[in-house]
Amino acid sequence: MFKKHLLFCVTFLFFCMPWSWSQNGPPIIDAVGDQVYCPMTQIPVTTYFNITDPENSGIRELFIQISTGYAVNEDRLSLTGTHPHVETSWNNTQGKLTLSGVGNTLIPYPDLINAVRDVVFESNSASISGDRYFSFTIGNANYLPSTGHYYEFIPSVGITWREAVVAASNLTYYGLQGYLATIGSSEEAQLAGEQASGAGWIGGTDEDEEGVWKWATGPEAGDVFWIGAANGSAPPGQYANWNTGEPNNLGGEDYVHITAPNVGLRGSWNDLSNTGSTSGDFQPKGFIVEYGGMPDDPEIDISGSTKITINTTLQAINLPSPTLLFMECDSDADGDPANGFTTFDLNFYMPDLLNGSAVSDFDFNFYTDSNYTDLISDPSNYTNTVQDGQPIYVRIFNDEFGTCSIDTSISVGVAKLPVVPNEITYQNCDEDGIADGFTDFNLDEIDGLLNTNNASGLSISYHLTELDANQNTSSLNPLSFNNSIASTIYARVENAEGCYTVSTINLQVSTTSFPENHLQTLEVCDDDGMNDGFNEFDLRANERQFLFQFPTGQNLSVHYYEDFKDAQLNQNEIQNTSSYVNRTAFSQTIHVRVQSADNGDCFGVGSHLQLKVNPLPEFSVSQSEGLCLNGDPIVLTIENPTGNYSYVWTNASNEIISTSATAAVTTAGTYTIIASSDGCDSLPINYIVEASEIANLTDVSISIADLSNSKTITIDTSILGAGDYEYSLGNRYGPYQDSPTFTNVSAGVYSFYVNDKNGCGIAETKVYVMGFPKYFTPNDDGFNDRWNIEGFEGQFSAQSYIEIYDRYGTFLARIQPNGLGWDGTYKGQPLQATDYWYLAQFLDDEGQTRNYEGHFSLIR
Repeated sequence: MFKKHLLFCVTFLFFCMPWSWSQNGPPIIDAVGDQVYCPMTQIPVTTYFNITDPENSGIRELFIQISTGYAVNEDRLSLTGTHPHVETSWNNTQGKLTLSGVGNTLIPYPDLINAVRDVVFESNSASISGDRYFSFTIGNANYLPSTGHYYEFIPSVGITWREAVVAASNLTYYGLQGYLATIGSSEEAQLAGEQASGAGWIGGTDEDEEGVWKWATGPEAGDVFWIGAANGSAPPGQYANWNTGEPNNLGGEDYVHITAPNVGLRGSWNDLSNTGSTSGDFQPKGFIVEYGGMPDDPEIDISGSTKITINTTLQAINLPSPTLLFMECDSDADGDPANGFTTFDLNFYMPDLLNGSAVSDFDFNFYTDSNYTDLISDPSNYTNTVQDGQPIYVRIFNDEFGTCSIDTSISVGVAKLPVVPNEITYQNCDEDGIADGFTDFNLDEIDGLLNTNNASGLSISYHLTELDANQNTSSLNPLSFNNSIASTIYARVENAEGCYTVSTINLQVSTTSFPENHLQTLEVCDDDGMNDGFNEFDLRANERQFLFQFPTGQNLSVHYYEDFKDAQLNQNEIQNTSSYVNRTAFSQTIHVRVQSADNGDCFGVGSHLQLKVNPLPEFSVSQSEGLCLNGDPIVLTIENPTGNYSYVWTNASNEIISTSATAAVTTAGTYTIIASSDGCDSLPINYIVEASEIANLTDVSISIADLSNSKTITIDTSILGAGDYEYSLGNRYGPYQDSPTFTNVSAGVYSFYVNDKNGCGIAETKVYVMGFPKYFTPNDDGFNDRWNIEGFEGQFSAQSYIEIYDRYGTFLARIQPNGLGWDGTYKGQPLQATDYWYLAQFLDDEGQTRNYEGHFSLIR
């Protein structure tokens, strides 16, 4: 305890010593300044400053502080100019600039006053906002203009809250009684907390009643400023600045302490016990003493304050980017409508720069140079000095805040006028059926005469009066305007920049026309593969005939239309004139317009071209009967002709075989028939005649596999002939089959028939299917005791025989097909069981000899 009190006494003596001059009375400070600050500039902190001190000639230090609204690391105070007797020190945490004498000497008041007047404020933030208050004090205490009180941090590590209450009450400042600070506003919290050099005690406590926080010091002693814990609230009209989660009453924490700079929100509060921690961020490092407001305090004038207001009105203007370009049309006011010079009203462009802000709130100066020195005296009537356009530099002022301004620029450009003829005469033909000199005009046809350079982006409208054309009102329907309404009209030609020129249009009716009933005809055959009455035409084929109807020496062109009104108004012209397909089957009228190729004047218009599509002949072909190569010729006949035609028949060799409606043919093949009518040939019809013949059935064409268990008869169809054949075994009347193969045929003699399906006849032959057994068993059991051919009893003559040999070629026996057969003996002796060979020669009833050979087995 002794050490703590000793430390307090030393501190007290240290802070009391500077005020020893108070016996003579303090100097009086007079500071004036309520100004507007322009962002990103410097501004003096005072417009007037003076110190009155009849008893002293100077002072060692003066403190200038941003006491309200200070933004750390953005705001700064600095001394400008030359002041050899003054040196400065800037405290970025406190926002305080100290002016002191060089080498700790006194600063003569005249030098100090001049120095203060050269102190400037600036911010590096383009979006600075809010007001700034500056305090001027002789002592180091922080002065807050809004309360008129002074605040300072007294370092004293480990001091308790109760000790701090006593220590603060023992301090005075120029006669003002000190007390542990009471914080009643955000401005006080910032100056006494955020801008103080350390953390320490202030005068709040809930030691009387837990959760009811009161000020225990100063004029506010007894006032409740908070009720509850961290989720509590301040009574109406009271202020509290607790850190997040505070107060939390951990371990009997009943006293308010400003947090260490690195704990939570800078300058905020937390609750501690009377002693706090013994080390670290929650160890008391001192206390905040406040001077002013006590009942017995004297009136002193040792400080002054000034204020600046930030001009945010200009900041609110979101200047466009990139630079805006404003175009005006060239004019003939200077006698030349195409020289790139015109008049601009620069004031007209200001709403585009102000982003919706009222123009009346701002003043504007316009300059022709980027240094903003060459002022344009009359911006409402400015003629560009650079051909076709130039940059204009703009300085914008806010009326309410005087000299603050922002700079920007715009570009002005001169847009060219459309180049069009001053006057045009346009003719149309009087082909509306009434020869009165009046007809309908398609005014859109004049567009090309106005836009001779094919400029893009032009819009053209037509008007009855020149005034309407200039004002772009009461435009005419261009598709059907009759010159009985007016023979002179006015065209407004406007480009993409909105610049326009007015041209006079004279409407005239042509005195030329086609001869009455003049008609040209184009005929084609419907030879496009579809006989439907539609085909391609080259509409230009008779073009010379149309041009010959008008005087020579004219540069005329011919145009074609599907509709007469289109031809009259020169609209919806047929474009594909070289390959036009008629829209109406077989016949269509095309409307022709002959006009000047130079200016579109009409020379003649009317329905003067007839298109005709001649259909191709259509028919079919039939034949009287099938063609048999072994029979008579057949006749091909034309059927269902749709007209009276002539014919040409040709064979596959392109030889003419007939020119009538029939043709007789004797050979198979493809025959071509073409019919003709009105100069149109039909599409060729290819008619195929297929020939048949009776089958050429021989022994060569029949193959018999009769030496196996499954006996088969097969016909070689490739040598039968050209017919379409079917086959029957044993019966001329069928049934017939399409397959030329018969299987599982029993041994025997059969009649075999081949029928041509096309009626060319039936071929017939005998078929012998031999039945040679594969084995026999001569064991006298009554079954298979002898070997002989099967199924041909009485079919062969007596000259037929079968010879039997052993495997070594030894002749063993000769038997008759109609006999008993071989019993398996040789010279009366039974032969062994093995294979034996046979040679058979048969003579049939037709005298044909048939030879067979093979082998069989003897089984015992």
